[in-house]
Amino acid sequence: MNAGKQITGQKLFTQQQENTRTHTYNSGPIIICDGLQTPDNFGSILRTADAAGSKKIILLDSHLDLKNRKLSKIARSTEQHLHIIQCGLDYIRKHRKEFKVLFALEITDQSENIYETQISHCDAIMLGHEATGIREETLALCDKAIHLPMFGTNGSMNISHALAVCLYEWRRQADGLT
Repeated sequence: MNAGKQITGQKLFTQQQENTRTHTYNSGPIIICDGLQTPDNFGSILRTADAAGSKKIILLDSHLDLKNRKLSKIARSTEQHLHIIQCGLDYIRKHRKEFKVLFALEITDQSENIYETQISHCDAIMLGHEATGIREETLALCDKAIHLPMFGTNGSMNISHALAVCLYEWRRQADGLT
């Protein structure tokens, strides 16, 4: 058996730069974070969004400092390459029609299992506050809620981890991967 050698550092960076120059990918969905509070989670969200090809992040009613060193370290400086908007809920209300299909990544009484739902046509994904989820008035702006099935005793996942699963399922569907 031979799994090969790990690619790291400058070689990995150069390989990824070449990959983005020679391949055309659909841009990933816009990520909307409702009330997100921790730099750790936001840094992970930025890094994941960049990895999956999302270009725009909207922070609703959040007072995160985008120059926070911990955030930047966790994000691996992806905040410098992504379009980040910090705003209030009125911004989303005003610009709602710009999102053809807005899905909430939230467990609700009507949410659908992400693996049983076609999500590749959604162009925006709403995430909630780490402890309280998506506010009711924000959830009302979404077309549908999707959730990740949980198989253990815990009822939910960390929001940045849930987003990673969601974005890569979106990417799998959008790119026709099996």
